[in-house]
Amino acid sequence: MFLRTWRRFTAWRRGRPFWAGLFVFPGAVLILLPPFSNLKFGAAVISASTLGGISSLLIGVVLLICAASLWWQPRFRLAAGIVTVLMALVALVVTNFGGFIIGTLLSLLGGALAVAWTDEPKKPKKAKSLDDLSGDDPGDAPQDVEPDTTQRVQPT
Repeated sequence: MFLRTWRRFTAWRRGRPFWAGLFVFPGAVLILLPPFSNLKFGAAVISASTLGGISSLLIGVVLLICAASLWWQPRFRLAAGIVTVLMALVALVVTNFGGFIIGTLLSLLGGALAVAWTDEPKKPKKAKSLDDLSGDDPGDAPQDVEPDTTQRVQPT
């Protein structure tokens, strides 16, 4: 039963930018939570009543929505990835250094993965046969190699 569930999860995961959402989610949490936990660093108090607290609420919620969108609506991965990158960069300046920089870095990585993700399967590489590797006949070129059309320039 566990193996069947794992295979279904793996099939679900491969059909969407799973790792992108997995990086954006903790980045959003790191941006969202510190202003609301009343942290004290010496004499400095991080509070939600400041502009950083309200901004972290808005940016954190937008990033959580982007993470959910990456998992459940993969067709919006490009828009969610772009919004994630922009919000992570804004969070670095507006909120508490973007979740103490770790939240921004995780969100940037997740946004980049979302933009780069594609659902097209990889093309398998052609296996080389032993005849191609032996080199018995140097005049025969492999079928999948294009002829060299570049010009070589001699140094003067």
